[in-house]
Amino acid sequence: MRKEGRALGQRIRPTAKVRREYSVVCREPEKGSHVQPVSVCSHTGDISTQTLVAREELLKTLKAFDSGEEERVIAMLPNARERWFMADAAKGLLPPDDEELTISIRPGKRGPFSFRADRARVIIERLREGKFPESEEHELVGKLHTIDYQRTIITVKPGANRAVRFDYPMKIEAWLQANVRKRVRVVGDPNYDQKGDITSFSDIKLLGEIEPSLPAIKSFYIDKEEIFFNKPLSIPVEFDWQNRIFVYSDEELGIDVISSSYEKIRDEILSDLKILWLEYAMAEDEALDKDAIGLKKKLLNRLGRGNGAA
Repeated sequence: MRKEGRALGQRIRPTAKVRREYSVVCREPEKGSHVQPVSVCSHTGDISTQTLVAREELLKTLKAFDSGEEERVIAMLPNARERWFMADAAKGLLPPDDEELTISIRPGKRGPFSFRADRARVIIERLREGKFPESEEHELVGKLHTIDYQRTIITVKPGANRAVRFDYPMKIEAWLQANVRKRVRVVGDPNYDQKGDITSFSDIKLLGEIEPSLPAIKSFYIDKEEIFFNKPLSIPVEFDWQNRIFVYSDEELGIDVISSSYEKIRDEILSDLKILWLEYAMAEDEALDKDAIGLKKKLLNRLGRGNGAA
């Protein structure tokens, strides 16, 4: 207003009570600082453990940019596309070159740190140079929201983000029905919108359970002898999208099975356990190499003989 030659005036008419207790001041801003409170919360405004973690990650990212060290930024943001989007967002914090401003981030009780534009500007511009990063393999976790049986389309809803829809093969319908309204993970090459949100997948590698649907294995029988787990073996089943097979593996116990049917994979695991018990757990050490002896110890640590129900 001053630059336009206009006078600053008062455009408020407080009540008599307010005038008695307070003075209303309206004046031209002075050269100094501009404080804008910023926080991270959910779309509903709630502060939760997850939002506190997100805020902490945001501050760590800004501090990585502030260091001016590209190695530190890459360690914090190993995904090239995520680095590009975060650098693009952080650029909005930087004041113009011709203004002598310093950005101070105040995370709370731990105190402030200065976001130095001269250090951050260089690395942010360098990270945004060149061609926009190509899509990298990404894992999306969300709730299996709906199944459209007529069009063979499923919808996965990752929290507050936009839903992602894609076609599915008919042979996984039993798996889908067992996991509807449960959290699942999708691994593949995603497509993004301008905001950086995943809109679809150009290539899906794997679809996996997070909350197992098949009953955990508490024990199994070899002849009439029961072999039991000291802790039930849960079975989070994955579907290898490209090879169209169901997969379950447990590296610690040496289990690695595949099945063309979701309903039969538990039987495949039981069959594998019997082989592992006989050929490794019950074998003499002299008949095993170093790796096999290690597997034997792990099996005996989890399995034992008993007389309970299957």
